Amino acid sequence: MQHEPFKLTITRSKRKTLVIYIRDDGVEVRAPLKAPQSWIDEFVELKKPWILKKLKLQKQKSSERLKLEQGETILFCGKEYKLSLSQGKNQVRVESDMLCIQARQLEEDYLKKQLQQWLLQQTKENFEPRVWQLASVMGLDDNVKDVRFRKTKTKWGHCTAQGVLQFNPLLMMAPISVQDYLIIHELCHLKYMNHSKDFWQLVEGNCPDYKESEQWLKQHGHKVWC
Repeated sequence: MQHEPFKLTITRSKRKTLVIYIRDDGVEVRAPLKAPQSWIDEFVELKKPWILKKLKLQKQKSSERLKLEQGETILFCGKEYKLSLSQGKNQVRVESDMLCIQARQLEEDYLKKQLQQWLLQQTKENFEPRVWQLASVMGLDDNVKDVRFRKTKTKWGHCTAQGVLQFNPLLMMAPISVQDYLIIHELCHLKYMNHSKDFWQLVEGNCPDYKESEQWLKQHGHKVWC
């Protein structure tokens, strides 16, 4: 079904309410199995100003996403660098105000793979020791069973009930203060596997300016996703 100026997909399931999700390829409405089409149409029409606002914001964020092209700006630990791309033996290095990616192939997917491998190396060398340091300061090092790194589609970090902490290597592009906040956030889940008032009090006690880091992620997090 087409609702100008966006594509609308309707997904029906055993639910009682209507809900809207903004997707990369349009808008999805999740509806009850027997919801009349007229009800869905009215709901979408009512929400159209909100939908258009969200789609505009999504388009803006999409245009700001990291582009692995010569001379583009890239963040590393919150600092801006200019990308320098060249063909040769695979290696990534920082030189002055340049982040240099040398690769056997200069296709975007190949460059992305080299960058992600380098970021993974950086997390193991620089980020993981910080995890253990902060865990020790918070008296939670005995609760941490393992620290792992994996690029996911949406999450910066994750904590399991078994004490396994997982982080997205892309966070190496964020400022150090934001990295510390994400570590503290997941460490606090070792005590509270929720986002309760007690959880946020523990976060604030160990990271008083955590709201600034959350704001940075909200405003700039999409710029480092690749």
